Amino acid sequence: MLIGSALPRHTLTAPLARPDVIERAFPTAGDGDPASQLDVLRHLHAYYTAYLAGAQDFERVPCLNTDPQIREIERAWHTSRESRVDLARLPRSVDEFQEWFLTTARNHEQPDFCHYLEHEASLPEIALFVAAEELVDGRFDDLVALAQVGLSGAAKMTIAENYWDEMGRGDPSQVHTRLFASSSAYMSSLLAAHGTGIDDLECAEIYENACLLMSYGIHRHLTPRGLGAMGVLEQSASPRFEAMVRGCARAGVPDTAIEYQRLHIHVDADHGKEWLENVLLALAGTSPAVLREICLGVCIRVDVADAYYQMILMRMRRLRTIIKSLS
Repeated sequence: MLIGSALPRHTLTAPLARPDVIERAFPTAGDGDPASQLDVLRHLHAYYTAYLAGAQDFERVPCLNTDPQIREIERAWHTSRESRVDLARLPRSVDEFQEWFLTTARNHEQPDFCHYLEHEASLPEIALFVAAEELVDGRFDDLVALAQVGLSGAAKMTIAENYWDEMGRGDPSQVHTRLFASSSAYMSSLLAAHGTGIDDLECAEIYENACLLMSYGIHRHLTPRGLGAMGVLEQSASPRFEAMVRGCARAGVPDTAIEYQRLHIHVDADHGKEWLENVLLALAGTSPAVLREICLGVCIRVDVADAYYQMILMRMRRLRTIIKSLS
């Protein structure tokens, strides 16, 4: 389902009622007309309940954004990304989905990038990668929270547990955003000492990777894509965190600066397994349309993130060359 073609289907994006009906329902002075109030409020209730619908009902979720420029950017961007997915190679049943998903996730583990991070990257290069990750994943806890809306049962409990982990399981000192901020501050100081920083990371690949999950989280008719994208992220992330921790240990980074990365080696492995079993497989079985949307989310996330890691690796190597030339 293309965003551009989907917009007309979400009829609740139309005005709630004619201005005169709204005025009669809620006049600037005096009591409103009960019949008009019923008309307007019933329409508003339908909008709210549709917006909070579960992922299996994505086709009836209204689009929230009304900014024409933003809508046009999103239409063109998502349509372009969808056009790159080979629909003929997507699984057509839940039975096919699990093996396809696991294979896709394994192929997304970035072995070349992980090898370089673990064995070759200098400390400034590692710091540059952390700076990029801050741009990409800074709102991940909010996105996990949004992913729970409209779900129930095991799916909701699985994502809720994931969110509880993000919240440090109730310990403020262990909240993941706080741990990452500590790691980022340490790495930012290293970059500054070498005369570089976040401004050197301005590129489309980083912003596209950052925008993708936010777009899927904000626009709830794209929730199935968001669940697929987050699922493949969780399933494939552990090797990268492990490579990061080993590379930092090789470079002499103190444990306090990599607590976030060390924690995610095992946390993301657990989340990936649970996300697949309790969220994706359950939702994929609700309809062929939901299955297709989940698969699109997986494929587009992999495509966008692959380009991101290739670009980061290139930037890391370029930084090494610059530092060498100055020494």
